[in-house]
Amino acid sequence: MQANIRQATVADHQRLETLQRLASLATREHRQALLDNPEVFGIAAENIAHSLVAELDGHVVGFCTVLPVSADLAEVDAIFIDPDAWREGIGRMLLTAAEQRAAVVGTKALVVTSSGQAVSFYRALGFQPASVSMTDFGPAERLTKQLA
Repeated sequence: MQANIRQATVADHQRLETLQRLASLATREHRQALLDNPEVFGIAAENIAHSLVAELDGHVVGFCTVLPVSADLAEVDAIFIDPDAWREGIGRMLLTAAEQRAAVVGTKALVVTSSGQAVSFYRALGFQPASVSMTDFGPAERLTKQLA
């Protein structure tokens, strides 16, 4: 399945928040904590400029947000895919496009904080374990990837 990857726009904001909620709750990881703390859902308007979306048949089915940390470091802040489109390669396409975009502006490495199922996704795409961070939902793995 080939998705169209494009820059997110302000018009995508509500759909991105919906995707964040759908994907977060579908994994069942931290489900009750997420339901008890709905304020964790939401995407800052300024992050839209740092987001790419994936479309299938004109519908946004996923997004990836990569925020600059410094001149040569960026953080994968979010990557969420509609559960109906899981395991179709959309996350890989989004992250690959985000890596290419980051490399063009001189980013030398990406970092991400992840737990559960997503850790194996990042590892499969070349991210290496770096440390463990404490999050609002407990310990999570911090991974890094050097960009060419």
